[in-house]
Amino acid sequence: MIYKLQAKDRDNIPMEIIRKPIKNIYIRIYPPDGRVVVSAPLKMPAKAVKSFINSKKAWIERQHTKLSKIGERSLKTYNDGESHYYRGKKYTLRVVNGKSVSDVSVTEDEIIICCRSACTAEKTKALLEWWYRERLKEKVPLLVAKWEKRMGLRVSETRIKRMKTRWGTCNIARKRIWLNLELAKYDDLILEYIIVHEMVHLLERKHNERFYSYMNKYLPAWREAKEQLQPVIM
Repeated sequence: MIYKLQAKDRDNIPMEIIRKPIKNIYIRIYPPDGRVVVSAPLKMPAKAVKSFINSKKAWIERQHTKLSKIGERSLKTYNDGESHYYRGKKYTLRVVNGKSVSDVSVTEDEIIICCRSACTAEKTKALLEWWYRERLKEKVPLLVAKWEKRMGLRVSETRIKRMKTRWGTCNIARKRIWLNLELAKYDDLILEYIIVHEMVHLLERKHNERFYSYMNKYLPAWREAKEQLQPVIM
């Protein structure tokens, strides 16, 4: 049985505490608004839950602020002049109507979307997401091939989709990796970190000491990359 109550810390960050039949306490922070969810064992005293939250207060504040900013990125109108990100850099969106073909291109500081007819917000968004997907399709196979060679692994397939709470997932049995479409907005090093993270799951299923020893071996700077993304896992 799950019990819920709403609480706020002294800095008024909204927090939801959920009681579950689990052994350990966890904190997860979700985009797009930095919502904080604390999962606590059913029998853990309220005082102990509060003490744990207070001990992680600085981390909660950092992640809440970070994800709130990420949320601002996702709340877009897709109008001309709006800011959008690609490979870690901010660009100005330019929307051009009445072109012979619908297309997306990038200059030094602009992402230009051309439409054959009127560019509605829905059409502009669809074209931009298509363009992001195509750019990832160009980069991902090269990075996967690079790390297959280094790690002595074989990935059967990579796919891209929008995900609300994860940057990537790995189907270990099928050796298939899914990547979040939003990764197109981040620096290539971040994309590489997520790919390596998911490939390490082919060596170790769980996030345990063995898993992190592999991460340290193959990508020593993975913690710095994770700090820029960490949306849900503590």
